[in-house]
Formats: sequence, C-alpha cells, structure tokens
Amino acid sequence: MGKSIYFHFHEHCVRRGVQLEFNDVEKAFLRVLCSSGHAQMGQDSIRDRLVADEAIKPEEFKALKKKLLYAGVIGIVYGNITVQDKSILAEFEEDEFPLE
Repeated sequence: MGKSIYFHFHEHCVRRGVQLEFNDVEKAFLRVLCSSGHAQMGQDSIRDRLVADEAIKPEEFKALKKKLLYAGVIGIVYGNITVQDKSILAEFEEDEFPLE
C-alpha cells in the first residue's frame, strides 16, 4: 500500500517508486492543475477555483501548496505551478475525476 503524502512530506525526502495517496483536498488541487491542458497554471487561478468550489479556505492554500511542493509533486516556475511528477497526469485527467 502507498504512503500518504503527509508521511512522505515529513520524511523530508522524495523517493522514486513510492505511490503517494492523496486526500480529497490534494486531489482537488491536482485535478484543477491537471485540467489546464498544459500541466501548469497560475497560483491565483488555482486558489480562486479551489475557493469557488469550496474545497479550501483562502488561507489554507499556502500550506497545501507547500506540502505538495516539498513532496515533489508540483513545482513553481515564474509564479506558475507545474506538475513535477508526470506520472500523476493520467491519474487526474478530468474525465476520470470530474470536478463537481
């Protein structure tokens, strides 16, 4: 069985081949990011969409972003959030996990 992202994050290292398990909020974040078509999106756009979908409160975004960043799932390039772990793209295609 895979490890939760919380455990993975607190190990302070990223190990290849470990299947991460995401909670509902993390899944919502990754669905929004992967639905962009380019696997990258502005931070404000992601935050606004998650808040509009009532997945998070605005003040929770920074901690969520940091958790996924340190786990090696996402990266930040010129202020845009990108998918670092390309293996998750197929898992979070919009038709597989539709937004409500």
